[in-house]
Amino acid sequence: MGAAALAFGSNANASVVTITPGTGTGAPTGISGFNDFLTQLNGLGLTSITTTGATITLDENSILTFEFLGSESGFSDNITAGSVNFTENSWFTAWTSVLLGSDLFTAGSLAGLINFSSVGGANATVGDDGFGIFLTDQQLAGYTGNVFYIGYDDQITNVDDNHDDMIIRVTVSPAVPEPATWAMMLLGFGAAGFVLRRRRRPVLAQAA
Repeated sequence: MGAAALAFGSNANASVVTITPGTGTGAPTGISGFNDFLTQLNGLGLTSITTTGATITLDENSILTFEFLGSESGFSDNITAGSVNFTENSWFTAWTSVLLGSDLFTAGSLAGLINFSSVGGANATVGDDGFGIFLTDQQLAGYTGNVFYIGYDDQITNVDDNHDDMIIRVTVSPAVPEPATWAMMLLGFGAAGFVLRRRRRPVLAQAA
């Protein structure tokens, strides 16, 4: 299994997003020819990006989990998505992994629901120039799966146009547990009940 498959693993029974690339596509280096996290992105098979006019659509109500991976920005940049609200203030943050939180999103477009903003830069949401979606070359034809990577460019008209001012991984999970998950939960509850019943067996009083 290749790096791209690992980066974008999909479960046939899981909630998924559909990403439709827009008119703005190219390499993650942008016009500057450089992205501080290009090595890490390429290691995940992410050698392309789509920006302007792109769409991200949930097939059903789903829980989205957001994970911060890296940032290169001279500004105070922020991501908001439901109850998730995170601001990165340092000039450069090496590739890392910081869980930001999760929230429930309804089926449909995520435009206007995942938003980047900046003190000193331009705001961006899905479909805007400043909102990048990293993809494999093959996924420029369209992608359906349960993990996707997004990047922010807080100065889209600046020469440093490479969407590495904040990079986020998003994982999509079902809002309602799948049948197999329910079965495991019921087995767990049953086992817990059995243990409790054993602990509550009456103890005969000793004869005086």
